[in-house]
Amino acid sequence: MGFGRPPAPPDAAYDVDCHVRHLLSLVDEPVVIVGHSTGGVIAAALATRLPELVRHLVLVGLPAFPDEVTAREEIGRLGLLARLTAEGRGSARWLCQAMCRLKPLAVALAPMVIRDLPPSVASDAARHTWLSYRRTLERLVLEHRCRPDVLAGRSPVSLVHGDRDRTAPPAHVLDLHGALMSADRQTTLSVIAGGDHHVAVRRPRAVGPVVMAAVQRPPL
Repeated sequence: MGFGRPPAPPDAAYDVDCHVRHLLSLVDEPVVIVGHSTGGVIAAALATRLPELVRHLVLVGLPAFPDEVTAREEIGRLGLLARLTAEGRGSARWLCQAMCRLKPLAVALAPMVIRDLPPSVASDAARHTWLSYRRTLERLVLEHRCRPDVLAGRSPVSLVHGDRDRTAPPAHVLDLHGALMSADRQTTLSVIAGGDHHVAVRRPRAVGPVVMAAVQRPPL
């Protein structure tokens, strides 16, 4: 959320509408959309805007928190910066900015410390700005509920989740899967044993077949 090399205009909202608005022009034919974590939140929202062009959703590690209170409690357990941000503490900004002073060193060392991720992914974990981090966390995860978007869509939905995902606990996705089935939507749920929130890059052989099945599936 807010990591990598996001643009940093000071007036960027980093909310769902902002992200979707920049993606709408890229989808001009029926597609399969794969979204991980906050990318899944955006993918689900995009599918509600373009129901005729999204033929399948694959949502990996989706933070499907049922309400804001639960979201803040769960995110607050992830670490000091996440907890301070979820609690709305002003000290979160100072901590983030202090971490940013060490960013060049962290970017260089991350691939050596986090050896089970591709080097580019590990390095991106150290790249963020305070605005992109805070606004993405607050507006995509804490304040926005993705479940209504997932349920409102028309396309089949494949949910992929690691059973050890602490960032987005699987219980909430299990509940969402049940709601999709109750709504008579075409849906599958793949829970990857031993997988965490980065299951897409740590367990690609488990996630890849789900994506390929969605791509090869004939359009409805």
